[in-house]
Amino acid sequence: MPRYRLNYCEVLEFEGQTAGEVVPFIAVSHMMGGESELKFVRRLAIEMCEYNGKNYCYSNRHRLAKSMMKNGLLECVD
Repeated sequence: MPRYRLNYCEVLEFEGQTAGEVVPFIAVSHMMGGESELKFVRRLAIEMCEYNGKNYCYSNRHRLAKSMMKNGLLECVD
């Protein structure tokens, strides 16, 4: 299984079948408050825009992960 490094606020590593697994990984430490995954992904994209001023696509978890990789917040390390 691939290993990913998340460089958002702190550096963390996790394993996932796809880069999109970053969303449930982050959700564990964020307060989702019963919101749907789509709403959470949107909120997360807004937070990341404020964090580094770059653009993030948030139509689904996989597109958000791809944007995170493009903007340097997520990388595949293994």
